[in-house]
Amino acid sequence: MRKNAFHNLSIVDGSFRTCPSDDEWDKAWKIAKFLKPFYDITTLFLGTQYFTANLYFHGVWKIHLRILEDMKDDNIVISDMAKTMKEKFDKYWDCYNIVLSFVVILGPRYKLQFVEFSYRQLYGTNGTKMVMDLRDKLYSLFDGYLHATNYEAHNMVENASSSGANEKVRDADIAGFDTFESQISGSIDSKSQLDMYLEETQFDHNTHMDLEILQYWESNCGHFLELSLIGRDIMSIPITTFASESAFSIGG
Repeated sequence: MRKNAFHNLSIVDGSFRTCPSDDEWDKAWKIAKFLKPFYDITTLFLGTQYFTANLYFHGVWKIHLRILEDMKDDNIVISDMAKTMKEKFDKYWDCYNIVLSFVVILGPRYKLQFVEFSYRQLYGTNGTKMVMDLRDKLYSLFDGYLHATNYEAHNMVENASSSGANEKVRDADIAGFDTFESQISGSIDSKSQLDMYLEETQFDHNTHMDLEILQYWESNCGHFLELSLIGRDIMSIPITTFASESAFSIGG
């Protein structure tokens, strides 16, 4: 439509001599397409409502993908621009791709499958190995939360025992029941919360577009206690602590 407007203006106004050529229009469309993901994610960052971190991965991934594509562009101006941007992008991507990937994995609409899809788009077959490394890191994080929760629970039990010295002493005949019960439960169900969560079928991402991710983890904290704590912590991490408006003003 913009192209037609300029073309019509050149017809009705004989003094209009700056109508872009077809080659210039092609270049403009390529640049606009290249910059579109940057515009989208900048608009997200500048929003008056600050969103949970699960919304950031998709935008950053699209930028990464677009840079890789345009590094191979036939237009040397675009390819050189993309190569320069890739150098700076990698510095930041290496810092935050793990956390952003964790956020996507803890989103019931996408989980590990979407991260693998995204990484295969970026890195080819190497993407699968990288996702397995991410998976191992997530399990390490989960174990840390699990031990911390167990430690807190142990302290709560000890405090309750010391404060209840006058309570009725339990029957010595069933003193070993708790240990026996935990052994039986452990042999029946050896899967962790993270195992069960990852094995559950993910939500349909088309029919659950309005899913409130923090609300989801709050409602599932009884089923996935430690996972809900991880979700609460990492979902609230802001993509940046620097005001975007100030950054653009300084850049100008």
